Amino acid sequence: MNLNSKESMLRRLRKGRENRSQFVESHIKKGLAYQIRAIRDSLEWSQERLAQEVGMPQNAVSRLESPDYGRPTLTTLRRLAAAFDVGLVVRFVPFSELVDWVSGTPRISNGLSPSTLEVPGFDKEEKLGQLDAPAPRILATTAKSGACKVTYAVTSPPSVRVQDVGSPRVLRKPVSSEGVLPMITQGITNNGEMIYGQY
Repeated sequence: MNLNSKESMLRRLRKGRENRSQFVESHIKKGLAYQIRAIRDSLEWSQERLAQEVGMPQNAVSRLESPDYGRPTLTTLRRLAAAFDVGLVVRFVPFSELVDWVSGTPRISNGLSPSTLEVPGFDKEEKLGQLDAPAPRILATTAKSGACKVTYAVTSPPSVRVQDVGSPRVLRKPVSSEGVLPMITQGITNNGEMIYGQY
C-alpha cells in the first residue's frame, strides 16, 4: 500500500467535482491502455495479431494502447475480452474503492450485493468518513473440517465473532507457488459479513 499516494489522491479529489471527473477519466484511459498492452505482450502477440483477432485495423490497436488517443467503447472492450479470453468488469464504484484500487491498498470485495449496486457519491462518503477510514483488518480463526484444518479470515471490527458455518463450501482451487492446493471457503459472520478461509 502506498499511503503517500493514497493521501495525495484524496487531496486531489477533495478539490472538487471537476478534479474527481478528471481523476476517473485518467484512471480509465491509463488503466485500459496499459492493460491492453500488458495482456497482448503476455500472449506474445503483435499489434497486427491483436488487430486480426479483434477485427480492426492495426492503427486502431495502437490508439487503444495509448492513454492519449485511445477511446474504447464497451463493444470494443467486449471484443478485446473475447480475443484475450478474459472476463470484463465495468461498474460504478465509490471513490474510496477506486482510491484503494489505484493506490494498491488491499480491499476485500463483497461481490454483487445491494450495497455494491447502490454506490454512494463522494459527498456521502466524505460525510460518513469512509474516504479516510483505514482498510479493514483481517481477523483469523482456525477450525477443523474433516481431515482439513481451515483458517477463516473475517473483516474487522474486532468485536465480530465467527459463527460455526459447518462444512466449508469450495469456491475455487488455485494452486499456490509452493505447490499446495488451497481451498477457498465462504461463510457468514453473526453480523452478515463474509468469511473466507483456506487450508
